[in-house]
Amino acid sequence: MSRPIIVLVVLVCVAAGLRIANFGNVNTRTPDERVYTYQAKTWLESGRAGIRSMVEEYKGDAETRWYPPPTRVGMIRLVADMMRWTGRGDESVGARISCAASIGSLVVLALIGIRFLPPWAACAGMLFYAVFPADLAIARRTWTDALVELAGLPLIWFTCEITRDSKRIVWLPLFAMVGSLGVLVKESMPVPYGLCALWILFVLVRRREWLKVLVLLVATAVGMGASLWWLADQVGSLADYVSIVLGIPKVNAANPYALEYASGSPFLMLLAFWIVAPVASLLSVAGLLAVWNKREGPLVFIACFTVAYIGIAMAMPHFLNLRYVGNTFGSVCLLAGLGWWYLISLGMEWLDVADRRAFAVIAVAIVLGGAVADYLRFQRYFVRDETVDLSIKMLMDERGQ
Repeated sequence: MSRPIIVLVVLVCVAAGLRIANFGNVNTRTPDERVYTYQAKTWLESGRAGIRSMVEEYKGDAETRWYPPPTRVGMIRLVADMMRWTGRGDESVGARISCAASIGSLVVLALIGIRFLPPWAACAGMLFYAVFPADLAIARRTWTDALVELAGLPLIWFTCEITRDSKRIVWLPLFAMVGSLGVLVKESMPVPYGLCALWILFVLVRRREWLKVLVLLVATAVGMGASLWWLADQVGSLADYVSIVLGIPKVNAANPYALEYASGSPFLMLLAFWIVAPVASLLSVAGLLAVWNKREGPLVFIACFTVAYIGIAMAMPHFLNLRYVGNTFGSVCLLAGLGWWYLISLGMEWLDVADRRAFAVIAVAIVLGGAVADYLRFQRYFVRDETVDLSIKMLMDERGQ
């Protein structure tokens, strides 16, 4: 086993340990966490009838619409099943799911890195991801975001596999299955699912691989059809589900919390990344330059996916919250690792042999220092000061203290 792979395995284990170590140090639960817990308890008590009663309440009460809708039945059912299994009924139950999902994301990101990035770039990306403050914060909360991230990373992996070598047709139904299951958890999943599907379709059409185009279209249609049928059956009707989902932007625009804490210039979303992880954010820009230089298919896709997803989030009024771009945490860290490796490669070309070792030591020290600073920032912002969300105003207020 090569040294980079050993380092990558060690980093995955350390990252998992950090998430488990910080699981129990949450003193304040958010309104969203309490709502998900209430919805799960309602399912345990009343089943599908309970979901439908919450849907009617959501449709008729304006203040109820400021909180997570009861259409996220996949999340509700998972929390309910965890309650039944553990015998607990508090908000920490859903947080267990988030912690497990975050650990699963570590494994998937490691696979993506080792498959498509230079080995040491993959290690640097995993180091940034291991201590990424926003991801560590999400792993402690009963939110849908960790599950959405876990669903999104395999979509990125499958897309890279399909577009680099589409001979294995099995990747296509796997892609459709994961994307369709993700829709059960949160209505935003069609964004990463759609971006990946469009990229695959573009590549397959350009290669004139019409059979695989047909398999992709059929698999996604069947998967999405099955997911929507199940969701409609749970909430009452497809019309109820669609009306609630389509009404979320309008509801959010009247939400006092969103107006105060998640509004402002679209570019504040980029500032949010800078606040929580400045070194990784800066190196991810270098990673985009590396992609432009290398022009390798999977890397181009990862870069385009990241830019497009963040751009869509920036274009949505009153959605300036890092939780809503959790699907890009992994890809941003991979780009940061790639950017670090790219800058080292350039430095090695410019320096004399005698200076290369010192340069490498400094480069490693910078990435390690940045990682340590990120973890300390997580401890200060989210553990010591108990910042309860990743909205831009909360992050800016915390940075200003």
